[in-house]
Amino acid sequence: MPRIALADGRRLDHPHPEWLAHQLRWRWLLDSWEGGEAYRTAVYGYDPHGMPVRNLIRHKREYPSTFDAGYSPATGRPAGTDQANQATDDDYELRRARTPAPTFVAEAAETHLARIYSREVKRDGPSRLTAWWRDVDGRGASIDQWMSGTIAPLLLVLGQLDLIVDHPATPDGEEVRTRADEIRLGLDACIASYILPENMMWWRLDRLGRYVECLVREVHDDSRTAWRFWDATSWTLYDASGEVVKTAPHGHGRVPIVRVFDRRRPRCMNIGIPRYESIAEIQREYYNRDSELILSDTTQAHPLLQGPEDFVKADGTVPIGPNWLLPKKKNTHGGAATYEGFDVVPFPKDGAESIRLNKADLRDAADRAALLTKPAGASGTGGSTVGQSAVSKRIDQAAGNDLLSKIAGVLGRAELQLAELALTVMGGGAASTEDREAVRVQYPTAFDLSTGEELARTVGQFQAILAAAGNAPETESELLSRLIRLMLPGQDDQSYARFDAEIALYLDVESKGP
Repeated sequence: MPRIALADGRRLDHPHPEWLAHQLRWRWLLDSWEGGEAYRTAVYGYDPHGMPVRNLIRHKREYPSTFDAGYSPATGRPAGTDQANQATDDDYELRRARTPAPTFVAEAAETHLARIYSREVKRDGPSRLTAWWRDVDGRGASIDQWMSGTIAPLLLVLGQLDLIVDHPATPDGEEVRTRADEIRLGLDACIASYILPENMMWWRLDRLGRYVECLVREVHDDSRTAWRFWDATSWTLYDASGEVVKTAPHGHGRVPIVRVFDRRRPRCMNIGIPRYESIAEIQREYYNRDSELILSDTTQAHPLLQGPEDFVKADGTVPIGPNWLLPKKKNTHGGAATYEGFDVVPFPKDGAESIRLNKADLRDAADRAALLTKPAGASGTGGSTVGQSAVSKRIDQAAGNDLLSKIAGVLGRAELQLAELALTVMGGGAASTEDREAVRVQYPTAFDLSTGEELARTVGQFQAILAAAGNAPETESELLSRLIRLMLPGQDDQSYARFDAEIALYLDVESKGP
């Protein structure tokens, strides 16, 4: 970053220490979620040999010699070219070109969020807030579409995300003098957006963890990099060399940016813990092992022939006759003649089979981390845990409800913080206590994760247990109450209280007999 001179005489010439410690990890997590070309070509630095560090790990034998003609440490195909551009006689580039990027992180996030947003999210608040919820980004996206399609996956994958709410920028050539001008140009609207953690370069927090000052890196449409400094009263735009381009007051009474977290990292003040970090690690290992298997299968697809040395010419070729006829050498010893045959040299398969088993283990580990596995003995399983196919993949009932409830709680808190920030920007200052207390965002806490067959079987078993109850009312009431909580996880306390009362009444009647 350039050396930026602030209005009060201070100078910013380096990013925040927490940003320096985590920015590379954020880029890697985002690439893991996007997959495809971003995952294949991403560079995370350079190794001691000067070669780019990518998600595909380079073998020792795959390093080019510094004495080779045309050696360049900055290898890599031009942006936008075909992925097979360099897949020639370089085993590393062959592996990188032919190995599809796994999508474990995206699958986990999509599966969890699809379950959460398949249920209704209940929202209520002041009329101006409910009107804003119908178009939060100025492009027609409702709050539900914006959260489920953009904010929620980024928040879970990165562990934190900065949300910004501000009025639209004044169009070039326009001048605002009156309130009528603001309305005519639509400058009284409220637009929400987000800032990736890698672009929040520096910050200073108050005792409540809110931004007092921050510096944001921006990339404009013409590929120019700019820097915007925010404080409680104004913002200042700097160009790539650190010179002031423009400054203007914003009138919000605070920095209109809030960082929302999945979970906070205990040893940091403003850093979150990514929910799918372990799955991203497994994805990278699977990607590398898959590339090894592809290379192995490719090189072993063409068998080696072993035959008489006399047939090999000086240039290393073997003569083949018409119709691809390979002659055999004739040896004569006295009156007898023998022929030397050609043998196929078999490739050892143990290494490839080991890689296939390791890939299956990694796939299972990723599914377990996302709670997308079945226990042993379930239909179609044969191991200790079984990763499901795309058709049958689903979330475990008990543990899955706990996980989805936690994620729903994270998203609900993020929306509340966003709503408070939007009310602040709309009101030109701090949101009133009345407005804040009127905001209600309720995400679902109970999810139907059982199949119809499993649900019918569970209901039948519960009814059979209930029909045989009545001999020990107090003990059976306690046991049945626990069973209800296992069968129907995620309900609120009032619902469980009603269930308990109904069970107690039934057992009381049964214990007294006819």
